[in-house]
Order: sequence, then C-alpha cells, then structure tokens
Amino acid sequence: MEKLFAYGTLCDPATQERLLGRLLGDGAPDTLRGYRLSRLRGIHHDYTIVQPKAGSTVSGRLYEVTREELALLDVYEGEAYQRVSVTLMSKTRAWLYCENPRSRFSHHIEPLESE
Repeated sequence: MEKLFAYGTLCDPATQERLLGRLLGDGAPDTLRGYRLSRLRGIHHDYTIVQPKAGSTVSGRLYEVTREELALLDVYEGEAYQRVSVTLMSKTRAWLYCENPRSRFSHHIEPLESE
C-alpha cells in the first residue's frame, strides 16, 4: 500500500467512493510543512490546491491507497496538479497532489492567506 496525504476533495467520502469505488476510512491526521493552501479558480468550481511556501503548514489526512488507485487519482487531478513525495511532520513519507508549476492553469491559483 501507498501513503497519500490529502487536504481537500480527496478527504470527501463521496469523492472517494466515486473515484475509487470504496471509502478510505477516517485516515490519520497529519501536517505538511513548507506548503500553503491556495485556491485554483475553475470555470464552474474552485478547488483547493497547495503550493510550496516556506514557514507555512497544511493540515490534512493520511490514507492508504493502492498503486492502481494512485493511477486513477493521477487522472482525476489532471494537469493542474502534480504528485510528489513529501515527508510529513509525523516523519511519514507520503504522496501529495500539489501545484504543477508547468501547468497552463497556474495563473488561476490564488493564495488563501494574505501575503
């Protein structure tokens, strides 16, 4: 099994069921250092996304998923996100979907916190 740190839509049981055909459970609370929450403005919806930012933290949930499920999530997250390996405050290595700086959508991202 693979570890996945989620902070937004992937924490939603309905989204998990729709994408993976199962619920991931409660997950374990954890924190990511060096990133901030931001908003990706879409045509019909806004999405939560994280961007690197020294001194910031993001709270989220740690889940276990299969490699096959990660492949499904890669498709769901699309071009705006990239999957990277990170170390959480618990010292756990996990996959994270964060801003893809090479994405054509990067100019639609706005920090949630004031700069």
